[in-house]
Amino acid sequence: MLICIFVGGRRMVVRQGGPSPALPDYEDVRGLIPDDVVVRIVHAPKFDLLSCQVADWADADPFAAVEFRPLFALMDTDLFAASCKAKQIAFWEAHSRFCPSCGAPTELFTDIAKKCPSCGFEIYPSISPAIIVRIERGDDEILLVRAKNFRGDHYGLVAGFMETGETLEQCVRREVKEETALDITDIRYFGNQSWPFPSGLMVGFTAKYESGDIKIQEEELLDARFFRRGELPPVPDKMSIARMLIDDWVGRH
Repeated sequence: MLICIFVGGRRMVVRQGGPSPALPDYEDVRGLIPDDVVVRIVHAPKFDLLSCQVADWADADPFAAVEFRPLFALMDTDLFAASCKAKQIAFWEAHSRFCPSCGAPTELFTDIAKKCPSCGFEIYPSISPAIIVRIERGDDEILLVRAKNFRGDHYGLVAGFMETGETLEQCVRREVKEETALDITDIRYFGNQSWPFPSGLMVGFTAKYESGDIKIQEEELLDARFFRRGELPPVPDKMSIARMLIDDWVGRH
């Protein structure tokens, strides 16, 4: 049985030395996992995995903890998708040990549910929906932004978490208005992607520029501009729905 071991939320233990990083076999590393760490089985398409999260990891050749996100370009696509689910289960396990209602220790109820033996409160893995939107102006311009939390110098798309009581379309309009001061129209659904950082669902949309001048929300963004095709700055890697939205726009024109 393969195991997904996540370290500090950002890293994952892999077996190195082959043509691509691979997950370790549980029997090979079980002695390196602290006794108090809970290991869960995770069912995913094509793979059943074990999953856990540890605070620290001492590398033991050939097993090393590496940044999780770049593994998408290196691992088998289906295995990486299963690992994404395992990551979210590990995060949920680490953050649902006590009942939020009465504080008692929780117990596993089903594979993806816990129940408080004291008050009966049930806990399921939380998923935080967020929107991401491609905004077009005319036939040859697209709005790209550079957020303060981006690593590197690439530009991406306006994105943000959904608030209580909002529809997805209302969230799109609000985020665009807050971050850029622009008004948009013709909002259309594009697709979605599980985003395990730590437990999100990124819902993609397209929209058309309607009116306004760009005024960035300085707490969130460093820059926001309309770019022409053929003059795009560095953009997100191909694993992300942001890149799918951008590539779709480039390909259609």
